[in-house]
Order: sequence, then C-alpha cells, then structure tokens
Amino acid sequence: MVTFQAEDEISGICSAIGAAFAGSIGITSTSGPGLSLKTEALGLAIMTELPLVVIDVQRGGPSTGLPTKTEQADLFQAVHGRHGEAPLVVLAAQSPADCFYMAIEAVRIAVKYMTPVILLTDGYLAFGSEPLRIPDYKDLPEIPVKFRTETEGFYPYLRDENLARPWAIPEHPVLSTGSEAWRKRYLRIDQL
Repeated sequence: MVTFQAEDEISGICSAIGAAFAGSIGITSTSGPGLSLKTEALGLAIMTELPLVVIDVQRGGPSTGLPTKTEQADLFQAVHGRHGEAPLVVLAAQSPADCFYMAIEAVRIAVKYMTPVILLTDGYLAFGSEPLRIPDYKDLPEIPVKFRTETEGFYPYLRDENLARPWAIPEHPVLSTGSEAWRKRYLRIDQL
C-alpha cells in the first residue's frame, strides 16, 4: 500500500486514477466542497472504466468558519454532479463501525464492475466512535481481481457477465507490442 498527501483535490483523484490504471485499487478522499473539484477527473475514471473509490466525509461548506459542521449537502452532487450522463455507484455509511464495512463494499463493487464508487459519510460519523471488533482478515469477503493476461485477441472494452471491461495493466504483454521501437516512439523512453 502506498499513501501520500497530494497538494490539492485534483491531484489527489488524478493520482488515484493513475494507481487504478497501473493495476492497484485507487482510493482518494475529500471533505465536502472538494467533491466538486474532483468532478472532471471522476468523469475520466468513469469513461476509462477504472475501479476507483472516493470517500466523501461531508461537512459544511464552502466557508472558512465551519470546518467541523456536519451536513449531507454533497448527496445530489454525488448522484448527479458530473458532466453529461456519467453514472456511478454511490454508497452511504450509517454508523462509524459501518464505515469499515462500507469501505470494503465500495472496493468490491468498484473492482467487480470496473467503475468509480463514491462512499458518503459525514462529520458525525467521522468524529463519532463506537465499539468495533475488527474481524480477522480471513473472515472478510474475498474481492477477486482478474487482470487480462492473454496476449491474443485483446479487446479493451469487451464485456464480461457483469458488463465490466477487462482490467489490463501497462507493461503487460496484452498492452505491449513487444517492439522496442514502438515503446520508444510512444512512451518516449529514449528521452528519459
């Protein structure tokens, strides 16, 4: 797992999209008004059909004096706030302990259907607490990840039984012609 603090909301989601493109689970977070800044990149993740999770801890805003006030003001933006018709899954946690399980469910859905998922929480859940016995990882539901590995007959938007496209990662033979000249021309390796 790799974590880092991005300089702003846009670089945070674009870095998570890059992680998903490279074959990892991309997760980014925001607290309220930052969801609007992530909107254009969310459209990119939808269009490229990459598994991405955006955790939104809703709070009052935009403002300078209410950083911990709770709201559910991002609900409509989470459901409808994208350019054009770009649907995605929106989940909401009901308690601090439910945040743990909903995060797992968000990743499961994102990988199964190759789509971004927004997980909504709010200030009460973020600052709340309740007892939670963290289960043994062996008792958690398995999230199968299937990368496309065949080298012949690869179609990037071929659909499976869930209508999800195959997940292929860069530098895998599926996405590479094997030609060094091709790689230098398109990846600009010769200029590095």
